Amino acid sequence: MEMKYAHVLSPVRVGGFVLKNRLISSNSLPHFLQGPETFPAEPVINHVVEMAKNGAAVVTFADWTNMAQRESVNEDGKRFPMFTLDSDPSVENYICQLADQVHYYGSRVSLALMMFAAPDPVYDVNAAPPVPAPSGPPPRFGEKVYDNYGMNDLMRGNREGKALTHAQIAEIIDYLAGRALKYKKLGFDMVTLHFAYRATLFARFLSAKTNHRTDEYGGPIENRARFLMELCARIKALCGRDFPIEVQITGSERDGNTIEETIKLAKLCEGLVDIFQFRADTANLNHPTSYNSKEHEYAALADCAAVKASGTGILCEVLGGMLDFDDMEEILASGKADLIGGARMFFCDFDLYDKLKEGRNEDVFPCIRCNKCHVPSLEGGWLSFCSVNPRMGIEHRLEKLTKPVGRKKKVAVVGGGPAGMRAALYCRERGHDVTLYEATDRLGGQLKVMDAPSFKWALARYRRWLVAQIEKSGVNVVMNTRADKSLLEAGGYEAVILALGALPKAPPIPGVERAWNILTVFGNEDKLGHRCVVIGGSESGTEAGLYLAENGHAVTILTRGDTLAPDATPIHYRETIDEYFQTLSDIDYIEHAAATAIGDGCVEYTTADGATHRVECDSVVALGGMNPLQEEAMTMYGVTPDTFMIGDCAEIGNLQKCNRGAFAAAYNL
Repeated sequence: MEMKYAHVLSPVRVGGFVLKNRLISSNSLPHFLQGPETFPAEPVINHVVEMAKNGAAVVTFADWTNMAQRESVNEDGKRFPMFTLDSDPSVENYICQLADQVHYYGSRVSLALMMFAAPDPVYDVNAAPPVPAPSGPPPRFGEKVYDNYGMNDLMRGNREGKALTHAQIAEIIDYLAGRALKYKKLGFDMVTLHFAYRATLFARFLSAKTNHRTDEYGGPIENRARFLMELCARIKALCGRDFPIEVQITGSERDGNTIEETIKLAKLCEGLVDIFQFRADTANLNHPTSYNSKEHEYAALADCAAVKASGTGILCEVLGGMLDFDDMEEILASGKADLIGGARMFFCDFDLYDKLKEGRNEDVFPCIRCNKCHVPSLEGGWLSFCSVNPRMGIEHRLEKLTKPVGRKKKVAVVGGGPAGMRAALYCRERGHDVTLYEATDRLGGQLKVMDAPSFKWALARYRRWLVAQIEKSGVNVVMNTRADKSLLEAGGYEAVILALGALPKAPPIPGVERAWNILTVFGNEDKLGHRCVVIGGSESGTEAGLYLAENGHAVTILTRGDTLAPDATPIHYRETIDEYFQTLSDIDYIEHAAATAIGDGCVEYTTADGATHRVECDSVVALGGMNPLQEEAMTMYGVTPDTFMIGDCAEIGNLQKCNRGAFAAAYNL
């Protein structure tokens, strides 16, 4: 049988064993899969094993044994799984079970080791010391300069501190090598060390931007690499020469390490390092969103290819936004990399491996790069999920949550937005006869406008994927038809899924009839005047302003809060919105501004001190939220006992809620 993706599926020898293919699941444990258990509970074990089942030749799992994390200044950090491995030997039982079940699928498990900036004592280096709450107003949106993105500076290792002594360095190396040996005895096959984008103590040794030592651990790359080489040598000495070591590195940095130095590093590390995992210069670039990346482009690939071309004997792995099998095959076949790493590729689609083996690239659930799988919110709810894969986060409970497929039913789905299309697809997957009614001449619901903004390309791609899946699924699509109860009754349906969506709601501001709304502004930028005011500083309002600014308008956003897009995904996503904001020349915002009237050529607003102001403009975009079409949906109840209301017409939400609702409805028929 000819394999379309033969290079991706080809084995490769690493250390003392052979990897079943070229796919690596990088360190990426979702934070909220389990509660206060001090051992890897079933949800965590199930998730890790799912990565192996879904095609990962190596699954990476971190040493979460620092209970001081519970007192972290980082909100999501307080809720990480934490293991009392050092104080309770019975926790080893579950670590062993995790490794054993990964091996069941012919995969290997790697221990991720990392340390952040080192306070005293040395063994607390994974903890973030308590720091006082910041005083004063937050940085203005578009003015903050990011270096180590994400968590607070202490947690990211972005702190200048006292240089470690030689004795401390030796103690850290012995401690880390001892961790590797401990996990090897528990069934782990290799170790992964985090030396990328200056985020850890390790990486700060390696980077020319952060290593200012003047002894044998500082200066030229030969010295900056000394800590890495001594650590790897110690691990090999304890765990064996055939125990593979993977090292996460940044190939080149802005005003830091050069690619020439990294090529030299590869020569230095041969025989000590088995895999270099290439990451981008910053954490944000390495967790790409549609704001800081383009389809089929990968920030770390050029560095990976350069080191690979140098003739190094170290295997070169590239990651960061990988999901397209065609791209992976070309990268491997052309010799730009030996391995493909990633996390979201395994989250997005639990049938990824089957689709890879069957050559079905077009059927893989496309990642929308929202980063909600990392941390959806810093204020709760504390759930781990994927926006496009409704199984993630509940995979350990699916058997109880879903009904077995019964007899084939005749199902009507009303509404051709993302919730309706996914419901129709899942019903077809279950074997039902499905008719989808759409009131307009185009499928996609609110996603239809995502074709316009350059920074929403991932959502536009997702809409196209949904439409393509519908076209090949056998779903009977009836366009330009507004379904009602009489139509559904006449159709003889046995189940009805209502996914009518929502419409924009005008804010209660005098003169609002003059304004554009969030769904009409995209694609109509040429109809708006040059000076635009956007009323509303939410993520949606910020996106409207960014879209107009990138199309040449002068934009002022009025927000009642103290910054823009506070509701956006907090880690690695909102920061990329801010970074994109900085690239645009004619956009600004006014905080604590409540619009009071929209006049002819102006918007009036009040500020926190009660003063009244006005801003001149040619056009206005006003956001007042969305109005769910519940009343219309309610009129279609009663046709059959199996009636479900999903998506925005049930409750204003997001794509994740649309997909989870669609899946739940279909898998309860």
